[in-house]
Formats: sequence, structure tokens, C-alpha cells
Amino acid sequence: MAPPVRHIAVEATRLLRERRGIGRYVRNVLRLIPAHRPDVRFTLFVRSPREAGAMRELLAGVDPTLPDRTAIEPVSLLPQTSADVVWYAWNRVQPVALRAAMVATINDVASMLQLDRRWWKVVKRVKYRYRYGQAVRRADLVITISEFTAREIQRLLHVDPAKIRVTLLGADDLPAPSGGASVVLERLGIDGPFFLAVGARDPRKNLATLHRAMAILNSRRKEIPLVECGPKDPRARLPFVRYAGYVDDAELATLYQRATALVFPSRYEGFGLPAAEAMWAGGRVVCADASSLPEVVGEAGLLFPWHDAEELAERLARLLDDEELRERLTREGQARAGRFLWAETARRTLEVFDEAVVLRSRGTLKRGLS
Repeated sequence: MAPPVRHIAVEATRLLRERRGIGRYVRNVLRLIPAHRPDVRFTLFVRSPREAGAMRELLAGVDPTLPDRTAIEPVSLLPQTSADVVWYAWNRVQPVALRAAMVATINDVASMLQLDRRWWKVVKRVKYRYRYGQAVRRADLVITISEFTAREIQRLLHVDPAKIRVTLLGADDLPAPSGGASVVLERLGIDGPFFLAVGARDPRKNLATLHRAMAILNSRRKEIPLVECGPKDPRARLPFVRYAGYVDDAELATLYQRATALVFPSRYEGFGLPAAEAMWAGGRVVCADASSLPEVVGEAGLLFPWHDAEELAERLARLLDDEELRERLTREGQARAGRFLWAETARRTLEVFDEAVVLRSRGTLKRGLS
């Protein structure tokens, strides 16, 4: 049997640019793997030697001990790495390692689906289907972040389920809510109930259904605002929407806690991190009964059919009127959030690395290099 992994290479060409999303996932795994294996070392492969200084600064901000155990190399040298395993976290395996075991994370397959009919998205879908197909063929093992996405990978890419490992994401790196005033709410003039939306404006995020539901809700009672964190829609003219823009993690945790609920209407998510974050911060969640979201919230949130604005409006009204329901969802949400710990994500990821090296040493894996 091969010894435990001591040297991990990471294809990190996007790590400096992606501060949230996959970048956050990679940073937390790098930060916490040494807690499980203190003598581990890393090699991060970046676009060019000029990025080495910035990468070391980023690593020092993640954990002051990381730079001392990390080498920084240009990605052109990755094929010849002497590491035990190479981790490809960005849904692709390129360039291919010639000797090391290879593990790829497929975070979701939304880019392959017909969820956005704009012409340039159609072109991109073809490219992503090819890229994802290459990744799952080349990798020795595939990590994904929910059971739902594992099933989608099997369905769309025809991957043997024995090759897939699920490692749930964490939410516990979000700062604890301060309990004090919210700068954003003060700026927006909100001192009563409000609903919260967090994330991008892609069509699959389904904000149009949320906006219809809020219009229905506000036609039946005094105006309840919807605070939206993220990019502003310059075309929208909705009287109940208050744009918070981009907020830091401390403010986001406060908004999760103070909101009547986070409303997450997305019709397709690989995991749905905002839902886990909101529960961890002591907030409540109303989300679509689609993709991975029921898996994340379980019985600790209110679900609605992703396309049904009337049903969503009914759920929001119930939350506004039922204090006992709000207290129950807060209590059950915080209990469920205990499933989403970055230390556990790192531990499970390290187990997959070890397993890939063992399988490679036995010669039991067939690697597709095309």
C-alpha cells in the first residue's frame, strides 16, 4: 500500500482571481489539510513566475504557516511534478500530470445545461461539455460537492459512480454575526422585516420568480423590502428592491441573521452555499425544491416549487406572521449547519487524495489522456 500523501500539487491558476466561490473552497481546504496531516507540503502552479509574490501574500492571509510549506511554480512545469497527487479544483484537468495521481473537483454541471438560451451560452455549452468530459476521463478520482451533483455527473457524463466521491462544503468560516447594527440596513433605511437575496443574476438563479412573489406579497400588505446583495440589474425598476451591492463577510453574516429569511429561488445549484451560510449565521431559509437545495436545507427550511411565485409568496407571508415558525427554523437551521464544516471538507478531500495514490500505485486505474 502507498504511504499517505505528503506532497500535494494544486492547479491554482485561478486562485488569485476567484476570491469567493471555488476560490474560497480551495483556500479553506489548503488551510485545514495541515491540521489533519502536519507534515504535508504543497506546490501551487500559477500562470507565470510573476504571480509568485501575490500568491505568497494570499497564502499568508489564509494562514501564516502556509507560505513556509508551499512552493510556487509556473503551470508549464505541472506535467513533470514530483508531487504524490495533483488536485484540479476548477472543473478541468489541464495540463495533465505525467506521473502523479490526479483528482478533479466538478463543482456543478450547470454550464452544460440548457438553462440560458442566449446564443453565446449555447456556444459555451459545447465547450464545457467537452472540457468536463475530458476532466472526468483524465482524473483518477472525481470529487463533487453534493449527492445531487454526483448523480448529474453520472447522468450527463456517463461516469462510473465508483469513481466519484462526495465532500460537502463548509460554511463555518463566515464570521459570527455581531449582534450590533448593520451598516447596510442603516444605509438603506430598513428597520423592520425584510427578505434577503444573495448571489449572481444568471437566469438559473431565478430572481424573476422571487420578484413576482414579492410583488404579490406587497400587493396584499404594507411594503416589505427585498435586500439584494451582489450585482445590480440596471434595467430593474422594482419599488420593493433595495440594492446592497457587494458586502463583506461580517456584514453578510449580520444580514443573514437579521433577515426574516434568505430567499434562494435558484433552479439549479451544485451545492447552494448561501443556504448553508444563512443557517450557520442563525438565519432562516426559503428555497426552491430543485437540484441540491433540498439536500442542503433538509427539514430546516421552507421549500417551494421553483417556478411558482404564488406558492413562494405564501411561504413568505407565513414567515412574516408566524413567530413560532421563525423560531423553529432558526433552531433547526443552526443544528443542520453543523454538517457543513470546512475541517470535515478538508479531511474528506485528503482521504480522496490518499485513495487516488493507492489506486494509482496498484495500477487499478485506467487514465484517459485524450
